[in-house]
Amino acid sequence: MASQSPLRELGSHATMVRSTPAGATAAVARRVVMLSPAFYPYCVPIFEELYQCLGRRFVVVALRHQRREITSAALRMGSFPRRLLGGRGFELSRAEDQGTETPLAVAWAPSLPLVLASLRPGVVMSANFNLWTLTSMVMGYPTVVGWEGTHHTERTLKPWRIHLRKWMAKRARAFVVNGTLSRRYLIEALGVPGERILEPQICPAPAPDWVRTPKTLIPGDPVRFLFVGRMIEGKGVSHLLRAAKLLEIRLGREAQFELVLVGNGPERERYEKLAWELGLRDRVRFAKFVNPDQVWKYYAGAHVLVLPTLQDTWALVVPEAMSAGLAVLVSKYAGSAPDLIREGENGYVFDPQDHEGLAACMGRYLSNPELIPRHGQRSLELVSPYTPARMAQVLLRAMERGMNCRENGSPS
Repeated sequence: MASQSPLRELGSHATMVRSTPAGATAAVARRVVMLSPAFYPYCVPIFEELYQCLGRRFVVVALRHQRREITSAALRMGSFPRRLLGGRGFELSRAEDQGTETPLAVAWAPSLPLVLASLRPGVVMSANFNLWTLTSMVMGYPTVVGWEGTHHTERTLKPWRIHLRKWMAKRARAFVVNGTLSRRYLIEALGVPGERILEPQICPAPAPDWVRTPKTLIPGDPVRFLFVGRMIEGKGVSHLLRAAKLLEIRLGREAQFELVLVGNGPERERYEKLAWELGLRDRVRFAKFVNPDQVWKYYAGAHVLVLPTLQDTWALVVPEAMSAGLAVLVSKYAGSAPDLIREGENGYVFDPQDHEGLAACMGRYLSNPELIPRHGQRSLELVSPYTPARMAQVLLRAMERGMNCRENGSPS
């Protein structure tokens, strides 16, 4: 009879390990450590699924100090075990620079090596090619890398970072990516064999039942286009506003549509001024940042999500909007576009810098309002497989591979 894999053995004995840690076998005693310096609320259901499978052998390691309120709140959610480390996160290339430079952030936690040594992990799951991932590899732990980047988001990468990534890519036991474009980057830019890449696609927080329905346009109401995100140049909000002006010029002042822009950021005042200068004051409504559990009311009141980003890996607003039954207009620079958008079925892909093209995409929903519920229903169908349980199962397979494979990907 074939021997049981270390990870399956770990999962099947999770409850026993809780009560008899001293007598646990070497295989069962292996820990699965998730290195996640900062994680968001949408990660919590995934971590909970892993905890249900693995018991207290599963541990999340994160920074205690968080710059953002949303990540600070996430640290307190869920029942899974976690270790919070002292230290700080530093953005050397800030999120506000996205669209012009590949971001670079460093999570500094001097106690990380000691904590890893005390946990003695059988496998480590780490997000991206960062300092924590490098620490795990240098210490000799089998490491699985979660990766989001694409050729576009990494196009300005400095040579030293490319060389370091190639070194790390050779030592990673497996990769978990969000979608097609992330897989392509690993294969084409870093030479990762395709069989070492698993592709679960990350899931949004589950939508409340009351919002999970295709939207319809009530006669006399305007078509509501919704943007949700940071008010920074890289999100392309100025392009959306200019496209909206062209749509108004094309259809006339009586055209029934409006924009709802949800989010805060350093460019918010500039966008408010631009909307005023373009004569869109009566069509554009700015709403400040809201907590994740409150954003659903905006999805419920909208018809079409628009993501005009100039650079994004896997923006969660797209599957969130789809799970709320919205049609979606997504920039070609969004990493999720090839995987989530079926052209003409649940929305359209556009170039945000082509204002005429974006205006034409928006105009389709004004000219053919019957597309709104049709595309919303298709969005619900396409996003339905994206669940925390599915994501957790793929992560388990990746971690199992990490335990069983050498650095070159061959079985140990």
